[in-house]
Amino acid sequence: MAGKKPEDPNRSQSPYGIEQPVGPKREGDAHLSSKDHGLLERVIRRSVSNIVTASHSEISIPKPNPISKPEIVTPEQDHMLHPEDHPVARQMPGTERAIGYRDDLLKCLFDPDPRHHRSFIEDLQHASLPVQTLAVHLFAPVAARLGDFWCTDEADFMQVAVASTRLSMIVNHVSYAGPQRVADPNEQRRILLARTRGAMHTIGVSIVASCFRDMGWIVDGGSELEIDDSLYMRLSRQPYKLLGISVGRVDEATECSEAIRRVKRTEQTRSMKIAVGGPAVIASPKAFQRIGADFVTRSALDVMQLASYA
Repeated sequence: MAGKKPEDPNRSQSPYGIEQPVGPKREGDAHLSSKDHGLLERVIRRSVSNIVTASHSEISIPKPNPISKPEIVTPEQDHMLHPEDHPVARQMPGTERAIGYRDDLLKCLFDPDPRHHRSFIEDLQHASLPVQTLAVHLFAPVAARLGDFWCTDEADFMQVAVASTRLSMIVNHVSYAGPQRVADPNEQRRILLARTRGAMHTIGVSIVASCFRDMGWIVDGGSELEIDDSLYMRLSRQPYKLLGISVGRVDEATECSEAIRRVKRTEQTRSMKIAVGGPAVIASPKAFQRIGADFVTRSALDVMQLASYA
């Protein structure tokens, strides 16, 4: 047909309408070294899954200084994309309804029209599903799919970054807009969340914050707080029951261990529990088993057990 734009044989459409290159990159495209590409792939794929999805078949209440051997995760045991296969997660209220929102959420994250993700937020609010259920059965699997889109070339880095930003906005909006559980002032359940410098993708931190907030905890810090002097200043001004650290890279285990030792040496924070999680913990759990943390968390269910135990 005259005037019709010829199809580019080097591009295809993903299941969510994302136009992607399928042939060699054209001149002028950004090039990444194999090392950089591998790093981006690992960070994006695992940035959220550490504490918002279940990655093993059994969950037990965490105990201080865990030193048990990590389980080998097989494809059948990996519940990042399908946490409903986990026997504990399957019992959460509203599981089926949360699962039913997955495709719609993915579509609105990539839709050029921002009105669609705003209307999606309204739909979630009207559904009145528990934040914890949304975190485990909706936000976490969708975040994992974003990582898969990048790794399989269904979406480029910029598209995934935009979708991730939208997902983070939705998580924060749902978390703050919903009914807030008021904790007993005598319980003083307060958590401080921080990250290492290498933890650049922080959707998981936002989701963890939403879970603790939904369980009645006072949540301070977050993705903007790094392990530096500002962290220690926060700890000196306010007592906390729990410090949560998201670790971005495995080579930051030493830095994280030093920070934990510094916290434990201070009388004011010596009794505070410390939990570590993040993409690096998923990538190499052995590296974090003996760094001094009281808890090593790898899933949203771990986080919920931790909240009840701390």
